[in-house]
Amino acid sequence: MAKGFFAVFDGLDGSGKGTMVKEAHRFLLEKGVAPERIFTTAEPTHGYFGKKVRELLSAQIDPSLSAKQFLDLYVADRKEHLEKEITPALAAGKIVLCDRFKYSTFVYQSIQGIPLEKIRSLHSGMSVPDLVFILDLPVDDALKRIARRTKTEVFEQRAFMEKVRMGFLSLKEIFQKEEIIFIDASRPKKSVSREIATALAAKLNL
Repeated sequence: MAKGFFAVFDGLDGSGKGTMVKEAHRFLLEKGVAPERIFTTAEPTHGYFGKKVRELLSAQIDPSLSAKQFLDLYVADRKEHLEKEITPALAAGKIVLCDRFKYSTFVYQSIQGIPLEKIRSLHSGMSVPDLVFILDLPVDDALKRIARRTKTEVFEQRAFMEKVRMGFLSLKEIFQKEEIIFIDASRPKKSVSREIATALAAKLNL
């Protein structure tokens, strides 16, 4: 059986994470990877805890007042996600492409005032991705993309997003033993997709 592979796509809202997951999926198929061997997923999930997260995100509240609630829900959702979907997929030798993972929690909830070590302790024992893509772009670009949507979420405010961007850019300091690649997501989709495909091909020997 082929070895499982876990790739995560994370970054600012509007950075194109979902689009790049689709592009990566398409690339793998083009390279001859069987469709049933590719598993795409996202967080927050559509499970019980994920739905609670989405409800909280849609509410117009001060993020700093709900830090612990967000953290508890995200961690519970992630544990369930790993147990029910990601871990079984990896055990079956699948390539998992995940839109958002623990990196968002470390960035957002630390900005909300939760100590990094507290967040780290709650993630103890969780699977570590084989490859992480952080899609980076200026906040103004992200806001322009978000503005095309029909609704916004509580975290989509300029000052907060500037802090979030800096948080994502500091992730290599927090996860020094993990393979994190920063991608300039302000470029055309083809350029971004090509860089991600090159990295995936190298790791998967495609």
